[in-house]
Amino acid sequence: MTYEDAMDAGRTALAAGDWRTAYRHFGKAHGLGHDVLAQHLAAHRGMLRSAVRGLRPVKVVTQLFLMAGAYVFDRGPQGRSVVQ
Repeated sequence: MTYEDAMDAGRTALAAGDWRTAYRHFGKAHGLGHDVLAQHLAAHRGMLRSAVRGLRPVKVVTQLFLMAGAYVFDRGPQGRSVVQ
């Protein structure tokens, strides 16, 4: 499974109202896209949307915290790699 496959599966599950499956797919995408900040943050946004729609406040707070940390501390060899 590629990063895009996992993100697409997450979006499809979220559109179907299956937030648990969506969260799991976005989690897979997170692992696959972790080295590229834009992909890393997109996966966290997907997990955040899943948590909001699933009414999981602890997961919402966790994702907000992790997204902020990823943006502040995630630096590639030439600085932030927000856009490839």
